[in-house]
Amino acid sequence: MRPVRSSIKDSSLVLMGVPKRFCKNTIEDFDTFNKKSLKTIKQFVVDYLENLEYNLTDGRGICFIGSNGVGKSMLSCILLKEAYRRRYSCQRVTFSVYISSYTESWGVKDKDEREALETDLYGKYKAAEFLVIEEIGKEVESKIAKPILEDLLRYREEQGLCTVICTNLTPAALKEFYGASVCSLINGNMTVIVIDSEDKRQEVFNNEL
Repeated sequence: MRPVRSSIKDSSLVLMGVPKRFCKNTIEDFDTFNKKSLKTIKQFVVDYLENLEYNLTDGRGICFIGSNGVGKSMLSCILLKEAYRRRYSCQRVTFSVYISSYTESWGVKDKDEREALETDLYGKYKAAEFLVIEEIGKEVESKIAKPILEDLLRYREEQGLCTVICTNLTPAALKEFYGASVCSLINGNMTVIVIDSEDKRQEVFNNEL
């Protein structure tokens, strides 16, 4: 068991890609609005955190599916923070940024520069012990998105690394966009959580009127 950090600096989380507004959040901040479905999701995350060491060792991730504002990013950042607290290497990235990093070396002719870019990609994202990939399905439509995502997920499966995905796409749309192989990797290594709720940010706004 790794020693637990006694404190975490917001600046450290921001460097890992966590938006500043989520740095202080804990699972207690996830408001269920007294909805049974959201209570069930919150309890799942509580249980996941209680067994975090096992889940990380087992490479058991989560795929959060839901529309904008239902809490996917907040929950994924809470999970990342707790993984970092236990001294796992962590990173959060949008899929568009990951694709940009993945392809950055393609046109580089200098061998040393190209190898440095590839090493940075692996060290920062691909080989992170706990990786959050946001906004899958929002990248600019590209033929390379599917093989890049499959390459990433397959590598992480082979290495036993833990991955959390956040997407607005439905399970059917995920299969249509990325194919059966990607969906098989997701289903094999992640618990799929569909957050079926209206935009919680809008509910907060309405409750303040």
